[in-house]
Amino acid sequence: MVKRLASIVCENKRYIWLGVALMLIGVFFGYTNAEEIKQFAKQMIDNIQRIGSDIREANNPLYTFGVIFKNNVMVAFSMVGLGIFFFGLYPALGLVTNGILLGFLLKVYASGGISPLKILLAGILPHGIIELSAIIFAAAIGIKLGVLTYDWVVSLFVREKRTTVRKKFSDMLRDLPLAVGTIVVMLFVAAVVETTITPLLIQSFVEQEIDIMKQMLKLKG
Repeated sequence: MVKRLASIVCENKRYIWLGVALMLIGVFFGYTNAEEIKQFAKQMIDNIQRIGSDIREANNPLYTFGVIFKNNVMVAFSMVGLGIFFFGLYPALGLVTNGILLGFLLKVYASGGISPLKILLAGILPHGIIELSAIIFAAAIGIKLGVLTYDWVVSLFVREKRTTVRKKFSDMLRDLPLAVGTIVVMLFVAAVVETTITPLLIQSFVEQEIDIMKQMLKLKG
C-alpha cells in the first residue's frame, strides 16, 4: 500500500507542485497587499471566529477536535469533488484564497509587533505541515480530475483521444480511495496536534496574538 501511495504521489507530483505554487502565490499576495484585502479577509476571519467562539463555549478538547477535523475534511472533499465540475478551478482558487488569508494574518501579526516566524513555528507548523500537505494533496487530486474532465469533453469531439482519456480516468478512479483515505488520516493526525500541542505552543510563545489581531482589524464593537 505504501508503494502504491508513493506511486500515486509521483504520478501527481506536477499537480502537487502546482498546488504548492498556488498556495505560496496566495501567501505572498496576502502579505504584500494586506491593506487592500482587509475587508475580504475580515469576512473570512469572522467565520473562523464564530467557530472559535463555539469551541471556547464548549470548552471540550474532544469537541474542538471534532470541529477542526470535520471542517478540514469538508474542505478537502469539496476540493476533490468540485474539481470535476469546474475543470479544476475550484480547488485552485481554494488554495490561493487560503494562502491569501495566511499571508494577510502573518502581515497583521508583523504589524502588531509579533514575529511572523514565531507565528509559523508555534501556531502553524506543528499541525500545518500535515494539514496543509493534506489540503494541497486534495486540491491536486481535484485539479487533475478537472483536467481529465476537460479532456473527456474534448474527446467527445475527437475520437482519437477517447481511449487514452478513458484509461486515465480509470486509473484515477482506481487510485482515488487510497488517496482520499490518506488525506483523511493526515487530517485526523493534524487535528489531534492542533487540539493538543499547538495551543500550548501558542500560549508559550504568543500570548497576546488574538488581542492584537482584533485590534488591528477593529473586530471589536
